Amino acid sequence: MINASSAYARGATGAGTLIGIMDSGVDIYHQELDSNNKFTNDSYLTYQSRSPTTEEKQHGTHVSGIAVGDKDGSGMHGVAFDAQLFFISIELSDPPDTYEPQVINPTVDYTGVDNSWSQLEDYFVQRNVTVVNGSFGYQGNINEYTEENLRYAFPLTIAVMAQANKADEDKTIFVWSAGNGGAYADQGVDYSSPEVFAGMAYLLTELQGNSVAVVSVNSVGEISYFSNRCGVSKDYCIAAPGSSIYSAYAQDSPVNNLYASWSGTSMAAPHVSGGIALLADYFRNQLGNTEILERLFLTANKTGIYEDSSIYGQGLMDLDAATSPVGQTTVLAMSQLGMKSFPAFSTSLSSFGPAIGDAWVNQLNREFAVFDQLGAPFFQQLNSTYFNPRNSVEWLSYKYTNPTFRTKEIEKNISPYTSLTFGLNVVGRGEHKFSPTLWARDEQKLRYFSLRQDLSDKAYYFVGSGLSPSLYFGNNIKKVEQRKIFGKSDLSSPYMSFGEDGTFVGGALSFSQNLALSASFFSGNHADMAIFKRKKDNQGLVLEFQSSLENSIFSVQTGLLTESSSLLGSSFEGGFGSLQESLTYFSGINALVSWKKINASGSLFVGQTKPKLNEKGIISGFEDLSSSSFNFTLFAKELFNKEDSIGLRISQPLRLENGGVYFSIPVGRKPNKEIIFENYSSDLNPSGRQVNLEFIYRMSSKYGSFYSRLGVTKDEGHFKRQGFESFFETIFEVPLN
Repeated sequence: MINASSAYARGATGAGTLIGIMDSGVDIYHQELDSNNKFTNDSYLTYQSRSPTTEEKQHGTHVSGIAVGDKDGSGMHGVAFDAQLFFISIELSDPPDTYEPQVINPTVDYTGVDNSWSQLEDYFVQRNVTVVNGSFGYQGNINEYTEENLRYAFPLTIAVMAQANKADEDKTIFVWSAGNGGAYADQGVDYSSPEVFAGMAYLLTELQGNSVAVVSVNSVGEISYFSNRCGVSKDYCIAAPGSSIYSAYAQDSPVNNLYASWSGTSMAAPHVSGGIALLADYFRNQLGNTEILERLFLTANKTGIYEDSSIYGQGLMDLDAATSPVGQTTVLAMSQLGMKSFPAFSTSLSSFGPAIGDAWVNQLNREFAVFDQLGAPFFQQLNSTYFNPRNSVEWLSYKYTNPTFRTKEIEKNISPYTSLTFGLNVVGRGEHKFSPTLWARDEQKLRYFSLRQDLSDKAYYFVGSGLSPSLYFGNNIKKVEQRKIFGKSDLSSPYMSFGEDGTFVGGALSFSQNLALSASFFSGNHADMAIFKRKKDNQGLVLEFQSSLENSIFSVQTGLLTESSSLLGSSFEGGFGSLQESLTYFSGINALVSWKKINASGSLFVGQTKPKLNEKGIISGFEDLSSSSFNFTLFAKELFNKEDSIGLRISQPLRLENGGVYFSIPVGRKPNKEIIFENYSSDLNPSGRQVNLEFIYRMSSKYGSFYSRLGVTKDEGHFKRQGFESFFETIFEVPLN
């Protein structure tokens, strides 16, 4: 009824919390209460002059069982079964046969009573218990008294309960049974509001944050016939089960396993006391005590019959709602302008490129806190905010139905001074990584084009769309055959791939027959971003000095890549902060040597990246990041006929080599609502190093074409893995007339 099972499922047990109970006595040997450390050593288990009788222990034992009874699979268990008890035995009189209000007479001196009660309450306050359960009453409806009456009779008691010397978050909560006046309805008893102690918060403002009355509901959730109603104390009153509650029952030793079903608001109150202890545990004692009570009120079930606040006050206690976020959760981060909140759902870190590998995942393997609308902390793993689309089904579908090697590149000479290069995507029906495409009718779609215009025999310019200017740099310049088998991006700078899906303009100037300078500006997106909605506009500039001999090409390349809101393909937003841009300075060398029908080529590129934060958040800064890639190929053509070619390649895709990242993570809060941040720095580099070794064979004829690729990969995606992963791929294409 109170949905405690949801709180248990989330890990709440009451552990580490201290519940105070003042009652007529307790059987500490009952099996529900005899676990180690269930009672504090300083509990008062006897009266000042004697020990409670077994009968006097029955009420306190039943109440204690409801609050903290062991969850051991037998009998029953309490709401906060792992909480500890500070118990004080007090002599209480039996309820009278007639329900007569206790009169506060201004001619009577209540000093003795007030001293006793204030001393009792002070025991709990000084002990710093989270909540005190009072399942007894001072007979009389609160409506029958005035503020003056109470302040006259109980000034010391009120002062102790108000705890003016304590901050709100440290104040002990007092839980009171509302009274059983409904059982005396035939006597004309007014039970429309709680009894005196339970209802005091209505008249005394200093108690309104830490005192609550509890009314009882029956097994179907309706107000119990015997229970007082919330009435005028509706703002400081809540409902909980109190009819036919099965709990521990005291009996003479050695019997310690008896149980009984009792009814009364005395049974309802420890449900709420236990619920408060559960919340204190669940929120790791980071909520203030008065904040817990407020949360219990705000999250109580107020639907249906519980809309009637005159009966149910704040509603029926709901521990599922109390341990669930209220409203939208937010991430708090320290920005340049101070504390700032971000919606938790918009706080994410994503990576579409493999350069960083599992570096993000490794660094995000920590717990952090998000906060709901009421300021309560909820804890989750930081890596739950990480999203890598390359691991998604969408990515796999894209990769294997639209592979880059399925692009046909065609060169056309429009005039003696003008040439056009364009690529056609060829998608065959039934195409799959492990299944050849047989007897498939191909569909063609223009993927990119580039135009080169000669200005003289020593200069030319070029423009293009749908690709980067890599066609005009490195080993791509003269080796179309290699591009067809290895792919153009594998023979040039990997940093240019960040503008692969874009536009470019550039030119080249020859200083001599063997020496040339090329330059280009490019703008666009990484090719891997083609299937994703969020695209980043990257820009770059590349320069290359190239020396050509009869059988070799050697080039030195340098350039600048500017990624908008991205870091080598990774981006973050929300509570992580935001990137303004990342500047990468890169350089590299390319070499190609030809001998008859055999070509050997290689490249090595390195880069230095400097991210600029637009706004700090969980990520507060970076150290300079370095990256690298290498590629070595052997290529031969006309092995068996004039239309075949074979290739061998060993390569390392772009990988982040060194660098660091600084984090400032919200890990919780203090009861006074101060947010706690954990600051740390860590290396940002992958656990593994991907190295590919592959063999490729290609053959074409008038009857069709054949393409086969096989190889092994170590640490794919720069994730540390055991052993090697092999791959094999074969495609047949047969033209149909």
